[in-house]
Amino acid sequence: MHWLVEHAKDGSYTLQLNGIYLYSKYRPKQDVEKFIEKELTIQSKQYILFGLGLGYHAEALLNSNPTSTIYVVLADKKELDLCKSCGATHILTDKRIYIISDKIHLTNITMDETQLIIPLQWLKAIGPNHPLFAFLEDIKIRQMSFEDNSEVMHENFLANVMNSNFFMQKFEGIVQREKAILVSAGPSLNQTIKSLKKTNGFCFVLAVGSALKTLLKEGIVPDAVIITDPTHLVQEQLEHTEYKGLLFYMATANHGMTKIHKGKKVILFQEGYLLSEEFSASNDVPLLETGGSVATTGLSLLEFMGFKIIYLFGQDLGFKNNQTHANLSTSSNTFETNIKFQTILSNSGDYINTYSNFNVFRRWFEQKAANTSMQIFNTAWDGAKIEGIPYLRVDELEQQLVDAPMVDYKEILEVIVSSK
Repeated sequence: MHWLVEHAKDGSYTLQLNGIYLYSKYRPKQDVEKFIEKELTIQSKQYILFGLGLGYHAEALLNSNPTSTIYVVLADKKELDLCKSCGATHILTDKRIYIISDKIHLTNITMDETQLIIPLQWLKAIGPNHPLFAFLEDIKIRQMSFEDNSEVMHENFLANVMNSNFFMQKFEGIVQREKAILVSAGPSLNQTIKSLKKTNGFCFVLAVGSALKTLLKEGIVPDAVIITDPTHLVQEQLEHTEYKGLLFYMATANHGMTKIHKGKKVILFQEGYLLSEEFSASNDVPLLETGGSVATTGLSLLEFMGFKIIYLFGQDLGFKNNQTHANLSTSSNTFETNIKFQTILSNSGDYINTYSNFNVFRRWFEQKAANTSMQIFNTAWDGAKIEGIPYLRVDELEQQLVDAPMVDYKEILEVIVSSK
């Protein structure tokens, strides 16, 4: 890592890491104070701050929270010398400050009433080769997503819990060892949808909302659809369709979308969202691990329902050319040229482009595969390679399913939602 200390316009020190400014070139301390003030949503008992640098963020935290404990995670041990020589030296002797130099000590900290603070510039500066990058990127992207949507999620939650829809406990363990297909809207669905049509009826099909119109165009009516997006744009996934099958939707999903759907609806509650957890505790409703995307939530739902073998369709988590989603998907089909991509190995052995949030979801799938009894297979040849989830050719999948008994899951679901 390359560190460079400079004088800012106001005469104080500022700092670069690997060519990226960690603080303002004009008023470093004042800008850090504004960042901390904006970042702190509640008064926490303790904070985990990534990056010591010249100590400005830690100093601002101390001033804002005089009784809180602050754990400062070093990006590089050289930061201690930088802080001693050019920074807020007094914080290093403050009894409320604890310096952490590795991930092992970080994971030993209890997370109750703890807020993680990760300045985005630090994440950009350390780069993907840093041992903590993936861990921190997952957290930061989820934080940014929540910050962007927190108000609309709250509004949706309050509206959705007033609906007289079914709770998910009716679906817990409804099957034993059956197989299911989880359909996402990645570009590989263009190549695999014909095989999906052949296997329809041999196993349960759960489709994410953005893939619904693609499936209906081919005459495939999924057994159920899942939608989690809080924004109004998600309404397009159901508009102008004749789909009246079962809809699973997150409690924070767009409440206008739930009014468009004329079929039966099942509300889902997610782990890690305070209102959901409070509602769960008061009403004895189970919580789902969401993983941050509709597909990861869908996989958790299938696990909850008891399915043991899962086939992923359209789960690319990257793209080879310039098409990011399948034809007719309600998600954007092409990428913006001003976005910087990461590259990742695909099932074909080639490298493909991917977004940071796709990488977060890929790591979630890998962790799920390592910690579940489900067998999971991916059919996206040009999609991202997901450790623990082997690639399966669609013709092999067809062979596996041809001898399986036909099951009318739509009828089974109708019985479940109709029962008292």
